[in-house]
Amino acid sequence: MMYTEVEQRTAGFEDQHSKSLLIDGCINCIEQCDQILTIVSQDNFTDDAMGNSSIGAHVRHILDRFHCFFAGLADASIDYDARKRDPQIEQNIEAATFALASVARRIVQLQDSSLCNELISVKESVLPSSPAVKIPSTLERELMGLITHSIHHLAIIALLAKSFGHQMGSDFGKAPSTIAYERA
Repeated sequence: MMYTEVEQRTAGFEDQHSKSLLIDGCINCIEQCDQILTIVSQDNFTDDAMGNSSIGAHVRHILDRFHCFFAGLADASIDYDARKRDPQIEQNIEAATFALASVARRIVQLQDSSLCNELISVKESVLPSSPAVKIPSTLERELMGLITHSIHHLAIIALLAKSFGHQMGSDFGKAPSTIAYERA
């Protein structure tokens, strides 16, 4: 894959402190997923009556993205369309809890990763009638993408949990910039 001069220059902008913050952000998202599993019942976890997705489906989808990320690291080529869509994670709180713990361990291990500042390729469909798009990225950019994607789904999970009568912390499923703005 050929990278432009600009891409090569910008790939070096990330630093160890930023990487550490991104890892902390990913862990925070996984912890929020884990938190929701401790307060909802198995029935609430799989109930899709409020729409076409359950809390379990959203947790599974968040984990799918992380699994694609980790699966692609060895070859520096992430394919976000290669999701497993494991029904056990979506339908069983215990399976989801186990998967979350596994992903959390792998995220922490990234602190020692030598992939910092290296370009990787990312592939994903952006239109249903077109082939997937493949673009250059970095480990740090993908971690940021995992965070923002997770927050989006955590916000939906919060709405679903509230519809079942669960009390959620005011910061659950909110973007860090929104939390900072509300506190200012």
